[in-house]
This record gives sequence, C-alpha cells and structure tokens, in this order.
Amino acid sequence: MPDQPKSKMISLRVSPEEYRALHALYPSYGARNVSDFARLAMQRVMGQPMPATSASFSKINELDERLAALEEKFASLLGRDRGTA
Repeated sequence: MPDQPKSKMISLRVSPEEYRALHALYPSYGARNVSDFARLAMQRVMGQPMPATSASFSKINELDERLAALEEKFASLLGRDRGTA
C-alpha cells in the first residue's frame, strides 16, 4: 500500500500543545514531517505494516554497536576480576 499514489486528503485540528508534541516527536519515528508521522500512526492503528525507515535502522545499528562495546568492556572487567582473585 505505501507505493500507491495518494490522492485523498483529510484535515484535522489540533491544539497548539498537541502540534508542538507532534512536531517534536516525528523525527524520532523516522517521519519526514508531521503529516508523515500522522500517516504512520494511522497505519499502526489500522494494523498495516509500517514502512521501515533508514532512520530506524540507523538507530538500531547505533544501539547494537553501543551494546557490543558495553559487552566487550564488561567481559574485560570480568576477566580482570577473575585474574586478581
């Protein structure tokens, strides 16, 4: 469904606080703008698969690298403790 051209439009009103929250949140979900973010949220509610974004993959890769570095440091510290005991 994401490849289909979009020809229908909807409009809704939000409070200034809601808009500020949407505007602050959309980048962290990999959306390009507030409209894209609203579309992603709508797709989630409708049970449609959300498209994977490069931003999501970048964040996952970054977290994976950080976790691997922490595991390495932990193993190193654990090895030092065993060597001194």
